[in-house]
Amino acid sequence: MYFFSCYMSRVNVNATSNGWYPMSGAPTLLPTIDVRSPQPGTAVVVLGGEHDLYSADRLQQTFDDLLLGNEHLIADLSSADFIDSTIIGVLIKTSKEADGRARKFTIVLGTAPVVERILEVTGVLVLFNVVPTVELALAA
Repeated sequence: MYFFSCYMSRVNVNATSNGWYPMSGAPTLLPTIDVRSPQPGTAVVVLGGEHDLYSADRLQQTFDDLLLGNEHLIADLSSADFIDSTIIGVLIKTSKEADGRARKFTIVLGTAPVVERILEVTGVLVLFNVVPTVELALAA
């Protein structure tokens, strides 16, 4: 009998020679999107958990709505555990839209080394204004 545990996108599973089954009480890393307004004309979008195709449309809509009424949009990815190429596409599109409207778009990576590595490996990290903390983003 073979036994191993693996982590899949949104559930922890156990796999055996008889098949796989979800682990009860296993933590999930569901995507969260929180919006804060620390000062007038600025919105901070905090991403938590794992973001992929599942959350991309909601994230894009959030960014689009916030670009209408804010001069500075900050994407705080320091609580994100993972982003995929669809989220990278959302970030690139938002950055271009912000530039086209003469708005600032800043990405906070902080303590998200996995996300920073994903952006670095894909070659898009250099496209963004990246800072380590929200406080530095607000001061920019």
